[in-house]
Amino acid sequence: MEIVSDLIYVDKGQDTGDHLPDTWKYFRVTGVTGLGNPEGTAGATIQVCRVKWPTLEDIPPANDSPGVTTYASAWEIVNGALQQWGIDRERSILIGIRDREE
Repeated sequence: MEIVSDLIYVDKGQDTGDHLPDTWKYFRVTGVTGLGNPEGTAGATIQVCRVKWPTLEDIPPANDSPGVTTYASAWEIVNGALQQWGIDRERSILIGIRDREE
């Protein structure tokens, strides 16, 4: 088994003052092995996936962006994946790092 590290983020949206964590959008950004490149190395894959609160289980589908780790295009590609779920990366807050077996 491989251990992967997820960066967990929350986008509180326009947060009208309700401050209800179950109405916010949570997601993970994970570097994974791809295109023959080990996780975290140049040219590896970045995976983006929405997660449920509070369990942080994946909400399929997970989007893989092969060959983008450490490249300038990574930011734009990840933003594109998040936009399809109505998530604004600029507004998102890193809330933790999770190690898990895959």
